[in-house]
Amino acid sequence: MPYCVNCGVELNQSAKRCPLCGVRVVLPPSLRSNAARVPRPQQHDIAEGTFNKSLWIQVVSVLMAIPALICIVINAAFGEGLTWSLYVVAGLGTVWIWCISPFLHRRNIVQLWITTDAIALVGLLYVIDALSPSPGWFTPLALPIALTHSVFTLLIVTLARSRILRELHIVAATLLALCVLCVVVESVVDLYLTQALRLQWSLLVVVLCAPLAIVAVLLQRRTAFVEDMKIWLRM
Repeated sequence: MPYCVNCGVELNQSAKRCPLCGVRVVLPPSLRSNAARVPRPQQHDIAEGTFNKSLWIQVVSVLMAIPALICIVINAAFGEGLTWSLYVVAGLGTVWIWCISPFLHRRNIVQLWITTDAIALVGLLYVIDALSPSPGWFTPLALPIALTHSVFTLLIVTLARSRILRELHIVAATLLALCVLCVVVESVVDLYLTQALRLQWSLLVVVLCAPLAIVAVLLQRRTAFVEDMKIWLRM
């Protein structure tokens, strides 16, 4: 609505003079017509979505429980006790822990849920070993490999989140961890099967990954290259 420039009284859109003081309205006809067409702005409430952790845990629990119960019923009805269904239950239980572990706490502590996932993996391997017809491979074979993988994953994530490792340093650390993991895997398998240590294919991984890790460390010192890489990757 226009106002009188002299007394400030509110005027109608079609008024030519102020009804109070008689001063001529100075609003041009073009602005008068445009002002009438301007719609009143509408206020929209923006609803911010929130992730329902409890609902997610309930949904995942139901999705894991249904096939587990079906397998148990089928195995008990058509088999001699619970045999193969225990493998399914152990596997689904591990997947259930992996799915809900990031949401068990108020704060998203990455190191905590990685540790929880590692414990679940070790537990699954232990159950498989205990249920297998020829047990005994868990301690000498599965446990060292699982622990090595979990420790390196936890270490790299912790250093990256604390900003000790950045950009290409993370790549270099991952490549070096892959080298060590491959050496551990081949060593453990050789000692378990033949009681003799003969490194072969793991050395090829070291020869390929170690130079790439060194190159990544050297390139990290070039600030311009790192910035270009962020642009390429849209980081």
